[in-house]
Amino acid sequence: MYLYLSIRFGKIVSRGFFLLAFLILFVSAVSASVVIENDEKLTNITNADHPSWSPDGKMIVYAANQAIWVMNSDGSGQKKLYDGMAWEGDPVFNDDGTEIYFAAESKKAYSARYISIHMMNADGSNGLKLTESADSREPSVNPDGSRLAYASRASGNYDIWTMASNGTDNIRLTDGDGDETSSSWNPEGNTIVYSSSGDIFIIDIDAVRPIGLIQDTYNNVEPAYSPDGETIAYASDVGGDYDLWLMNPTGSSQVKLTSDLSSEKAPSWSPDGNKIAYVSNEGGDYNIWLMTFGDEEIEFELTEKTVDIEENQINNTQLIKLREYAIKEPREFIGIVLLFSFVFVVFIVGSFMRKIS
Repeated sequence: MYLYLSIRFGKIVSRGFFLLAFLILFVSAVSASVVIENDEKLTNITNADHPSWSPDGKMIVYAANQAIWVMNSDGSGQKKLYDGMAWEGDPVFNDDGTEIYFAAESKKAYSARYISIHMMNADGSNGLKLTESADSREPSVNPDGSRLAYASRASGNYDIWTMASNGTDNIRLTDGDGDETSSSWNPEGNTIVYSSSGDIFIIDIDAVRPIGLIQDTYNNVEPAYSPDGETIAYASDVGGDYDLWLMNPTGSSQVKLTSDLSSEKAPSWSPDGNKIAYVSNEGGDYNIWLMTFGDEEIEFELTEKTVDIEENQINNTQLIKLREYAIKEPREFIGIVLLFSFVFVVFIVGSFMRKIS
């Protein structure tokens, strides 16, 4: 009898410690090592959007008031680089910083207006249109500068396409039901992350089907690979307004970076991976902000695993709220976990003692 109860007690305690270990692991997963050293506003303009770094990290190109602007990475030297008297946006430097790709509104005689992809020298000279007819925008340059990924309506809704850097050899990469936008290359140039109808996917450039990283009831948009490919920044409206988040390339270990009442979107990594330029409407108008991380390397405590579409989905609203609470109040959350664990162990011991008495 005592042997049976001892074995049973051992199993119950083991399960209790397993639960405790799971809760502690959960806390470490949402409390990954991310130290924000500084967060500052760089511009004081209206409708700023889409910051993008030069390869040497010294310049940031961005869109504002339907024109293309450039500035030093500390916010100084702001100047309008190109204004074709129509809408221009989505600027990005090429791989060596000598050219800039961007999107602009175009019009042919006796035809409707459409958005096309253009390129120009980094000083704003020698503009050249690369796409025609269908709306095409959001160019993203692969690591060696040989190809662009972009969003195009050439086949109906927005799909992700790729083309050579001179505008030739156009290849459709995705063909989903919704609009697929905001493409970003991994450092090896063989995988692209993008958003589709509020979800985030990755796809190999030679693959047939994408893999879902985040698929829930919220809008998760504008994913961007870090320079080392170990982290993906993105924007999500999980808390109501858009905030910046980080996650592993597998879609696990989502970590919230901002918790303001304003909206933060369009994250763009510096070439050294220590900073993120983004847009925020804190104070009213959308402007470019710069977030600087501490010297500590961004690390996720949760061991990476192979992506499993069924396992990686976060569809439980309560779990998301719990995750947010753990991020905002980690000490209180850990205290609650420890208190729960203590009560749980006391309950187990009490039950065991009643059975043997």
